[in-house]
Amino acid sequence: MKQKILLDQHFKNILRNKLILAYIMKDNLDEYANSSIGEIMKCIEPQGDVPLHTHLISGHRNENNEDDVSVVFDSLVYASLPHNKGRIAMIINLEAQGELKGRSHVLSRANYYNSRNVSMQVNEFFDHAQYDDIVKVVSIWIVFNAPKHKQNCINRYRMVEEHIIGNACEEEKYFDKQQILVLYLGYKESEYISMNILRILADNGMDYETKNEALEKYDIRLKGGLAKEVRSMCDYGDYVEKMGTEKGLQKGIAQGLQRGILQGKEEERINSTLNAIQSLMKTLKLGVDEAMDALQIPADKKTYYLELLKNDRVQ
Repeated sequence: MKQKILLDQHFKNILRNKLILAYIMKDNLDEYANSSIGEIMKCIEPQGDVPLHTHLISGHRNENNEDDVSVVFDSLVYASLPHNKGRIAMIINLEAQGELKGRSHVLSRANYYNSRNVSMQVNEFFDHAQYDDIVKVVSIWIVFNAPKHKQNCINRYRMVEEHIIGNACEEEKYFDKQQILVLYLGYKESEYISMNILRILADNGMDYETKNEALEKYDIRLKGGLAKEVRSMCDYGDYVEKMGTEKGLQKGIAQGLQRGILQGKEEERINSTLNAIQSLMKTLKLGVDEAMDALQIPADKKTYYLELLKNDRVQ
């Protein structure tokens, strides 16, 4: 589970990048469709780790997003409109979802997140006497490993006015307060630039240089914090591949160790594990305990490897 948390953190940090956010907003939110990427970036105010419940410590996050006691938003953004940058007009929540699984459906969770974003506005954006001041909330869910029949699809859910009898109309600003968007990434080219950008960033089989070249097609050049996050993801993906697995670090480690034991290559297995520990510590800036946890090293073996690391026994 440790490796999943690490990858989730990289995705979360990427979704907080203003340039990536601007492309997502331009493609999917009507309010920004006619604005340039530069104009949209000026409207964005990332909020960092914001708990769903105000008594929580910022930054504490349950890895499966199912525990209402500890979950925080992956990426929460306050956004103004291009023609009125002095006033927050929208609160956008973006969530990176690896697969469509969990105890609750994505749409049910999105509704809850939107509801929390409305209730948290009390005394900050509106009081109980001024409900017209409620700021619109949007929850965007990005599914990286979507089922084949949903890949390259985007679904929108929002409140609309229906005339059951007669044709009495109300202004949209009074009822268009919540919206849900689900982006199902795929492997094919999309007509939406943001879908292509996210697909490239999420591709674990693509190295850093290839990603950089592919993103240049959309006038995106990896630099600064974005470059750091993408490179860390690629380094982590390379490590997983070297351990001989396409389905995750844990399975790769187990298979590699088991092969070493069966073939009698105990020395090779030990050195491989030591190299893996040091690689994670260097590339992902993990402590030695965190690195061993990520590698699923049994508790009764940790002291043994710690002693070897102290003696620099790595070939």
